[in-house]
Amino acid sequence: MILPKERKCLVQDAQGNPVVSTRPLPRPQQPFDVLVKVISVGLNHTDYKAPRLKATPGAILGCDFTGTVLAVHSEAPWASAKSGCSRLREGTYVSGLVHGSNPLIPEGGAFSEYVLADGRFLLELPSSWSKLEKGAFSGVAWTTVVMSMNCLKLTGRPSRPEPGQPLPVLVYGGATTTGTMACQLLSSSGYAPIVTAGINSHDLVTSYGAVKSVPYTDPASSEIIRREASGPIRHAIDCITTPESVKCCFASLGRAGGRYVALEYCDPSWRTRQAVQVSTPLTYEIFGRTVELEGIYRREADPAKSELIASWREDMQSLLDQGKIKPHPPKKVPGGWQGIIKGLDMLRKGEVHGQKLVVYIDE
Repeated sequence: MILPKERKCLVQDAQGNPVVSTRPLPRPQQPFDVLVKVISVGLNHTDYKAPRLKATPGAILGCDFTGTVLAVHSEAPWASAKSGCSRLREGTYVSGLVHGSNPLIPEGGAFSEYVLADGRFLLELPSSWSKLEKGAFSGVAWTTVVMSMNCLKLTGRPSRPEPGQPLPVLVYGGATTTGTMACQLLSSSGYAPIVTAGINSHDLVTSYGAVKSVPYTDPASSEIIRREASGPIRHAIDCITTPESVKCCFASLGRAGGRYVALEYCDPSWRTRQAVQVSTPLTYEIFGRTVELEGIYRREADPAKSELIASWREDMQSLLDQGKIKPHPPKKVPGGWQGIIKGLDMLRKGEVHGQKLVVYIDE
């Protein structure tokens, strides 16, 4: 196959705003490198927030993508089933994620016609799914949930669920993309997700595995959550992270305290209990490299995070193969590159609820 020398992509300008540009076509350099022709991209809040934290002119934006495998490294360990990547071959339709807007690897973002991805984090998508459904499956979401479960010391996983009575786990923001993924992975791993969501999202979150749904607007939400739980709640994942969400999560945890994961920065002034251990996992850590962002978002390289996600890949692929996991409800944004820009603005303005924005690159 003759490949082009350049690829069209969406990069940051001098102010960190998205603009269309071209970059050289990447080639597999490391054993786990996989070159993917991008078909669609999924939009995340981090796609517009990362340039705000550290503007990197020229860096390619975007994290979530789906597409077909074009090439792998000549020393790719695909022949070994233990690699978790033995199914990756030319033409395989995959979902993956990369570190977009990366100051250290500016050419590595997903909003591009072609992307170089780590094969350990690629998943083959079901052929029965539509193009739009495939585009809505989020690598950012499942890796974030796995990182969160690790922070909470929840060791169950789909291949070896936690035995006994399912432990209740609070998911604040259950109707978000990460929230519905958390419901699915927690329930598959032997836990009982209790979520907060809007009144109109009750059917949505329960269809993804939530055992109970409590309206976040109810002034007594934390009391209802404690009452609905089968026992004391000691674990919470906060997909929203505002003063209100932190207050609810802390109040919902049992008297002995527990562990709380915030997916955004949790200001110390919002924390009302010392008995609660707070963690803020950062999905960018899974690539095993230094995360060169500002403040609390800067992280040192930690290869153990890569190993954690790679160890979950077989579980995730099995869930997909068995039809036991599904994407967040998708919403297509037309317009190709301009559609991405429009979609990011929709996210920034808070206009998206209960849907994953998907853009087809070739439009």
